[in-house]
Amino acid sequence: LFPHPCPLLLLFLVLAWCLAPPVRCQGPRYEKFLRQHHDHPRTNAGRDYCGAMMQRRGMARPCKDINTFIHAPKAQIQAVCGSGGIEYWGRRRSRAQFPVTTCSLKGPPWGRCSYLGHTNHRFLVVTCDPAGWPMQFDESHIM
Repeated sequence: LFPHPCPLLLLFLVLAWCLAPPVRCQGPRYEKFLRQHHDHPRTNAGRDYCGAMMQRRGMARPCKDINTFIHAPKAQIQAVCGSGGIEYWGRRRSRAQFPVTTCSLKGPPWGRCSYLGHTNHRFLVVTCDPAGWPMQFDESHIM
């Protein structure tokens, strides 16, 4: 009866497919956020956690100045974009503190990257996309 599907129906089906299980439509910015900041459970990388993790995650060519790894489940981090966070200067700040390791470059940004790691608990400040997925971690807000 209908040789070509109605474009409106097709659009509806694509949107429904994306909205029903949000995991399908997280997007590349969320995947990059996870690659750069998510490490749960904390990887046993030996004495040089930061050097090993920055290398493994592709942030050592060139050397990234600072990066924080969050040691919490993805669902808890994602919740900061919803009920687990509050509005904070156009971003979202977590209601609870999270276990993190912050890696700071201690040498020049060329050659072999050398990092100093500091593990503690802190509030997260993230930028969320319109669909409610974290896409950028704000390193400048240490609370």
